Amino acid sequence: MKRFFVVTLALLCYVATALAGRYSVQDIPNVQLRDASRYTSNPDNILSSSAVAAIDRACDSLHSAGKAQIAVVVVEDIDSDDVFSFAHSLFSSWGVGGRESDNGLGILLVTEKREIRFVTGYGLEGILPDALCKRIQQRYMVEHLAAGDYSTGMVEGVAAVANVVSAGGVSELEGEMTDEEFATFLLSFFGFMVAMIAVAVLLIWLSRKCPKCGKHKLLKISSENILSTRKYDLMEHTYRCGSCGFVRVTREKVYKQTGVYVGGGGRGFGGGSSFGGGFGGGSFGGGGAGSRF
Repeated sequence: MKRFFVVTLALLCYVATALAGRYSVQDIPNVQLRDASRYTSNPDNILSSSAVAAIDRACDSLHSAGKAQIAVVVVEDIDSDDVFSFAHSLFSSWGVGGRESDNGLGILLVTEKREIRFVTGYGLEGILPDALCKRIQQRYMVEHLAAGDYSTGMVEGVAAVANVVSAGGVSELEGEMTDEEFATFLLSFFGFMVAMIAVAVLLIWLSRKCPKCGKHKLLKISSENILSTRKYDLMEHTYRCGSCGFVRVTREKVYKQTGVYVGGGGRGFGGGSSFGGGFGGGSFGGGGAGSRF
């Protein structure tokens, strides 16, 4: 029994040590509660004071101009392995961004997990699309972060974001690609094209299957307009199997004017409706990007 208690106590101590310094969403200080000109939460003093001041100035300038509201958090570790979900919950609970404009951006750096994460509000997703967020991280931040120069990486990353947002999304970043980005684009493009061609060929092959003999030799031999109204033409299509001679006749309405309805679906994520400290009560969708270093 004594040995059991010793082992249990040792296990509890190990767990406590492992969890020490790992922040929950509720643990991270919201600096806006103390000072409305502060935007950088740096509880572990990972960033230098000059870096924090530079980031705060850039964020305050954007906020004062009504362009965006940015919250920056830099910590050693968090109590979750999913940095995106943690960032989304954190910045949603703070309500980063305007309540009507949803122009918030949350930037979370977790040094122990070696990951930088952006999450964007609905109103910024057009100005800062996912690909551009990723490019900023890769071009201005990752190299410095990988070298342990967190201050430079964060200052340069936020400055790049500020330049894009101030210009309304127009940036030289959008027109330039690194060799790695271009190779990724080509692979993605060709992969998409191959997939689309494969699907088209498969659909054509399936449509030619004869319901009588099962062979894929059903071919269209004629199409005839058998009825015409103000709204549509009724087309009759005739198919014949080249193997067994089976004949199939189908009819299709071809509308002369097509009304397009665009549904107004709900937002991708709930949260973010509350007024978090000095932030504006904005909400977040699924936009943003993350990079490991």
